[in-house]
Amino acid sequence: MNEFESQWRSLSSAGHSGGRLRVYPDHLLDFFIDYSLSGDREVIIEARGINLEFHDLPVFENLKVAFKSIPNGIRIGMTLTDEQLIKSFSVMCFDIAERSIKGTTVESAAVIAIECLRDWAALLKRRGKSGLSRNEAMGLWGELRTIEALITALPSKTPQIITGWGGPDGDQRDIGFNSNRIEVKTQISTKSISLKISSLEQLDEQDKNLQVVLNRISPSDRGLSVVDLVDEISRLIVSNPAIHSEFERRLELARYDSNLETCLEKFGLDERFIYEVRDNFPKLTLGNVPLGIKSAEYEITGAAINSFQMNWSDLLEKISDQP
Repeated sequence: MNEFESQWRSLSSAGHSGGRLRVYPDHLLDFFIDYSLSGDREVIIEARGINLEFHDLPVFENLKVAFKSIPNGIRIGMTLTDEQLIKSFSVMCFDIAERSIKGTTVESAAVIAIECLRDWAALLKRRGKSGLSRNEAMGLWGELRTIEALITALPSKTPQIITGWGGPDGDQRDIGFNSNRIEVKTQISTKSISLKISSLEQLDEQDKNLQVVLNRISPSDRGLSVVDLVDEISRLIVSNPAIHSEFERRLELARYDSNLETCLEKFGLDERFIYEVRDNFPKLTLGNVPLGIKSAEYEITGAAINSFQMNWSDLLEKISDQP
């Protein structure tokens, strides 16, 4: 439960008459939570001492968002109108606060907050139309299964593993911290072993230790679903509220929905291969393709990378050596 959710719950009995509460008191922006006259959750963000013009503002289907100038500043008001999005709204507010806290000035923090709103408007629009496809859900399954295994083996590294889960934020590598990066791939076991690479950046190690974890899975009534893995990871990290809130944020960015059929399908992990990406690993990067090629998708056969295999224990040792 993040700070927004906990404060809304503390205000719930009084509703609008309880007044508004400030959260994130040390933030450059002023964040307030409230309930509207009709009992809907509200967030108000104020930025003092700046004068921004609002252009190309995000449009939400299930949120009322208002931008206005106030004396010596600007105000952004958000009201939730769809109770089915209570959790998403809470996580969205947390994400806006966490991302904009990186701003070095009030104006830069406000710009980050508005950009974050644009991202969430696009995210909620995509989720409403399609949710996660089966292939996307299997990809998420593989990432979560790998995260769960890493946390179980290296509990002291739990904060780094959760905050290092970069896939949902658009990072080209799925899990990474300090000088170690892990790209997670997942495929059905009946297919021949291969790695599908989606960009020229994905296997570009850039002076980092880069490994690829390939999870080979098959449907199984005795297996685990995406929902099961989320519950298991939540159980492992529930004693750390900040990390648990960060995990929830990243799940939202990954378009996770516990009600989706694709998130309820169970799979068993049949085998796991780990490959170490070294200089002679067969790959395409911006540095080795002909001039003029700026993007590519390709597939690497399993036979071509057999010699790059490493053990799970070796991977854990590499990670455990990181501070």
